Parts: sequence; structure tokens; C-alpha cells
Amino acid sequence: MLGKLGLAIIALGTAHQSLAQSPRVSAPISEISYEITADSSAVGRRQLGVAMSFHVAGTEPVILALPAWSPGHYVLLWFSRRVSAFSVQSNGVPLDWRKLDFQTWEIRPRSAGTVRVSFNYLADAVDRAVAWTAPNFVFFNGTNLFLYPASRGFNWPARVSVRTEASWRIATGMDPAPGTNNFTAGNYHDLTDMPFYVGRFAIDSTQIAGKWVRLACYPAASLTPARRDRTFAWLQKFVPAQIAVFGEAPFRNYTVFQRSDTVVNGGGLEHQSSQVDEVTTSQLDASYLPGLYSHEFFHAWNVKRLRPADMVPYRYDDAQPTTWLWVSEGVTDYYGALALVRGGVNDSTAFFNFIANEIASVAGAPPTAVSDASLSPWINPTDGSSGLYYPKGGLTGFLLDIMIRDASNNRMSLDNVMRRLYDATYKRGKGFTGAEWWGEVSRAAGGKSFTEFARRYVDGREPLPVDSVLRLAGLRSESDTIREPRLGIATGTDSSGVFITQLSPTGAAATAGARAGDKLVSIGDVMISNDDSFEALRARYAGTTLTILPLVVRRGAETITLQLPVRLSARFQTGVLPIPGASGKASTIRHGILTGSPPPVTPAR
Repeated sequence: MLGKLGLAIIALGTAHQSLAQSPRVSAPISEISYEITADSSAVGRRQLGVAMSFHVAGTEPVILALPAWSPGHYVLLWFSRRVSAFSVQSNGVPLDWRKLDFQTWEIRPRSAGTVRVSFNYLADAVDRAVAWTAPNFVFFNGTNLFLYPASRGFNWPARVSVRTEASWRIATGMDPAPGTNNFTAGNYHDLTDMPFYVGRFAIDSTQIAGKWVRLACYPAASLTPARRDRTFAWLQKFVPAQIAVFGEAPFRNYTVFQRSDTVVNGGGLEHQSSQVDEVTTSQLDASYLPGLYSHEFFHAWNVKRLRPADMVPYRYDDAQPTTWLWVSEGVTDYYGALALVRGGVNDSTAFFNFIANEIASVAGAPPTAVSDASLSPWINPTDGSSGLYYPKGGLTGFLLDIMIRDASNNRMSLDNVMRRLYDATYKRGKGFTGAEWWGEVSRAAGGKSFTEFARRYVDGREPLPVDSVLRLAGLRSESDTIREPRLGIATGTDSSGVFITQLSPTGAAATAGARAGDKLVSIGDVMISNDDSFEALRARYAGTTLTILPLVVRRGAETITLQLPVRLSARFQTGVLPIPGASGKASTIRHGILTGSPPPVTPAR
């Protein structure tokens, strides 16, 4: 997950570091409950009402903190900045409180009894990790709203009540509790990792591998029967392929939360039994969607359960960097694409194109150790390596998969590594170390050492040995330069189509006489109906010898045909292709990767 941090936030982080050197310890509290007011009045103000109640045994200070980030979204967002009207009372009498730092409050009870803390939370962020409201809808993550007692651990139960309109729905992964709109969680990690949808949204469900999987969409009209059936068909195919890697589905149920709007960042955020996806209106039928769903779904195992020791347990008060995001995110990227081909959503060509794009992304980035890139999302570097742990981590995982299969004559694979680590670390309540990762990789490869590989290509900056390893799977890469048309415009999309928002003064569209606000109808013989249309346009006229294309736009009530000069720009393209006549062993390895054979096994330890 990527984000931008301003100098002010960096300064806050520096101040927080000094404060964190002397951790404060809250008095113990019990019988913790939260009440969220998310009704029409609250969302009309773009706010949520939040109350936390708990029992204290005496007058010792209670120290409460609000998280700085949401796990999976590696950006310090400092949710306390959205808090207002903070107040505390006990038995109807106000209590004294003070802020110890920008995300921590100290409360001084006057006696044993119940304390109630309340505040308003501004819920207007365009970010899948932060609460957001519309006139008939609310989304929030627990990290946004739920205070916790400082230095008291996170293994305590809590209850959540939602006050909302009688006609509004609620969807969450939390367990229902007695009463109306009441829910429970057994610990703070669960409490903050099960987001809520509240309001008027569409929801439907199906069973996959014995588990209920739900699709919750806002706005409700975005979930058409065709989209619902198509999405469930994708899930029915790729989810079993992911379960096969780990041998179990560790969630009681699973929810795909999707928000579709013209004002979203785009992308997804994983949770232990759900994913939250932001999809612009123009992308509701885009070809990348199954890849997004598959990537986030695989996180239910890799990250939410199997994760580096650096991130176990989660801390919420500050950044939690690790050099292993290339496994947590990059290898997830690899398996997200792999599950689509193993499940039959995509064919092998689509998977090879995915690998080719990973190769091209790495080639276009500055030489960067993937372990170093894993440390960097917290600062969003400007040197061109931002997010590199995704493609380089995915490509590294693919190469390791080939090398393991080659060394074991296709009897073992990266699947075995993932399952063994899952069983040996997550199921034993811990995260994996570097020694455990490379130990399992070596074990799966029959004892082959990967020390030099790690030194040169993971912790080092040498180019990955792509071509030599691809050949072990009967594959080769090839590169070409494609000349394709560029328009010199920025676009937006609404229910009526694609419109121009900005033009480069010297671009082809501006030269043709196009204006901001024009609705694009067609370019040449390609109809422009959504953002994917531009890919079709580039493919249709790549390398063309034409000098002019008709550009049809709708300007107000008038339809105008403009003469668009064809201006071709060079784009470097990489492809991955099967080698004709590859050896039997290489062909078997390639087939094993694409199909998941042989099935993963976990020998007794």
C-alpha cells in the first residue's frame, strides 16, 4: 500500500519517536464496549459519534491511544487528527483528562466504576483505510475509532454497538451479539481488522468450499445481477486454488467490500476475513478486477496470518517496518495471478503477460535491493523505487518457485514453503524469521543453498537472473519497442461516458481542437466507453502509418468530428513465451506451476 507523507507528518513521527522512548502504562480496565452513531444526522455532518465505556477498579490514571495506521496499509495516517469534541465522564460527572501526545489521552478517574469517553470522528477521507460517509452510507475501520489502553496488550474482548437508521443494513465480519446491531470481538487485533459497512448498499452471498462468501457493494446500483454473477464465478474458481496452497480456509466467512465512485483512489486493502476495494465507476467492468480480488484474498493467509516476525504482534502507535514486504506483498502478487490461471479464470498467456509486466517494471526501476524497497513504503521514496517490492517481490517468488521445482524434480515448490511456514509459524503464534524463510526454501529444494541468491539478488542490487531461470521452466523473455498513439489528455468518467479533464497545450487532442469537458465518442474506429477503451485504441493503431484519425466528441448537445493528428510514442514492451521443444523436465516444471501439481504436502516435522 502506498501513500504520501508531508513534512508535517514526518515531524510528528519524529516527535512521536522521542515520546515512545518512555512508554506509558495505563491502569487496567475491563468490560470494554464501544458505541458508534452512524445515522442520517451524523453522516449529514460527515461525522461519526464514538463512545467507549469501561470499568476501572480505582483512581489510577487510564491512558488511551488511537492507532496511527491500519495494518496492510503501510502509511502513517494518525487517525487522532480527525477527533473532535473529546469528553470523559463517570456517573454523569465530567472527569479530568489531558493529552500526553497527539494520539494519547490520560484520564483520571475519581473512584471505581464505569467511565465513558466520547468524541466525534471526521469521516470524509478518500482512503480505504479511513472512515468515509455519504448521505446514506458509512464505512469505517476499527483502527479509525477504537481507543485502546496503552501498554496493556491486546488480548481482551470488546463489544461494539451501532446506532443507525432502522432501514439501514450492517455488514461486518465480527460475531453478532445479543440485542440489535451488537457485535463482539475476542481481542483488539480482531476488533480493528473487521471493517463495517452501514447504510444502503447491496449485498449477496454464495458458498465456496464450504464457507459463505459475501459481496457488499456501494452504491447499491453498482451490483447488477451480471456483475454479481461474474464476480461470484471468479471467486468460485480462484478461491479453491488458494485454499489448496495452505490446506484450509481459516475464516468463518469472507466479505468482499467494494465501493465504486468517481472519487476513489483505486485499489484494495486486506483484512483477515474481508477485503475493501475501491473501484472507480468507469472500472466496474475492467479486466484487472479478478486480479485485484485474487491478490487481496490471498492476503487472508499471507500477511493476515503468515507474516514476518517483525510484524508479530502488530503495534498500532507507530511504523512497523520490515525487510520482508517482498514476501508479504510481492509473493502475494505472484499467487494472486497464479490462482487465476490455476482456477481457470485466466489462461497461461495472461499469466505469462503478468510475469512480463513484472520484468518490465523491475527493469524500469533504479537498481534497488528488494529487501530495501520493503522498508520504504512508510516514506514513499521519490527515487523511482516506490512500491518496487510488489513487482520485484513477485518476480523473485516466481524465480524461486522454478528453482525449487528444478532442484526437486518438480516434487516440491514454493507452495510447500508457504504451507510449511504457515503451519510452523502462524499456527504456533509467531512470525517467520529470515532464517526460517530461507531454511524452508532450501529444504523444499532438497538442501540446495540459497545464501548466494539472497546476498546477490534479495539483499543485493544485482539484476535478477531472469533469463537463465526462465529456461528451467521452458520459458524465454523477449523485448520489443512499440510505437503507439498518444493523445495528450487526462480523462474522467461518469455514467454518461469518458470526458476530457485536461489537455497538454502541445498534445494531439489540443491540436485537433478538443476542449476540456468534451465527451469522447470514438477515435478512428474504436468506440470510447470506459478507461479500457484506450488500451484497445493503442493496440489498434500501434505502428500505424496513418497521419490523421477522426476524433468524435460530444460538446454540449452537439456532436463534432475533429481531425486528430497521429503522434506515436515509443513504449518498451517485454513478453514471456514458452520455448518450443523445451526439455521434458522444463515442460513439467512449467505445467506444475500453472496447475499446482504436484499438490502441496507437509511432511511431519
